[in-house]
Amino acid sequence: MPQANLKLDVTFEFEIAAPEALLSGDHASLCRKLSELLGTLVLQGMPKVTATQLAKAGAHLVGHHYHLDAKNLSASRVDRALLAAAAPHLTDAELDDLAHRASGKMPEDAAALQRYLRRQALALVNEYRLVPCQVEGKLKSSGTITAITLDATLNLTNGSVMIDEAGRQNRLQQGAGAVTVIAADGTVRLGGNCEGHTLSGPVIGVSIADIASARDALIRLWQAGQQP
Repeated sequence: MPQANLKLDVTFEFEIAAPEALLSGDHASLCRKLSELLGTLVLQGMPKVTATQLAKAGAHLVGHHYHLDAKNLSASRVDRALLAAAAPHLTDAELDDLAHRASGKMPEDAAALQRYLRRQALALVNEYRLVPCQVEGKLKSSGTITAITLDATLNLTNGSVMIDEAGRQNRLQQGAGAVTVIAADGTVRLGGNCEGHTLSGPVIGVSIADIASARDALIRLWQAGQQP
């Protein structure tokens, strides 16, 4: 078998008027139905015809693969604000992917829809997306309360805050709203909850709703950190 020294990519885009029965279900279900419908006649037929034609020039097809994707253009669109509220860690392009992924049979109840979108978003991207931040809190020692600012990192995916190693020995006052998380040169200020302390430092979290309130600035900050 000869070794491949050329890669050929041929792409077709089909616009289809499909019945509702074909469009029912989520994105994965739609792709699966289309793959089954096309079957070997199309998915294996093109490689066979391609190999026959290439052979006329003395070329040999030594391998192939296909990628099938579909977008339901008639699916109800989810308000972008709802998408961002459920998944503030996603980029604009990923929110578009989430809209397509979540289209179909979505819960009508607002709370259930939020949970559904959150699950779909984490299935799409669940990696840690970290941005630098500072934590403003208070120390209580010998009856004296002292304000303190610690360098930290905010995880946009789940709202957890990790204090940098130099400040982990500090024991902050606990409770909801006990700390303020500051990012993006001070343009973002989020209330945080200090739940206690471990060997890794204070256990601090920011709600997904609060992250969503500053989502645009935080995503820009994260994207800036990804650039070489």
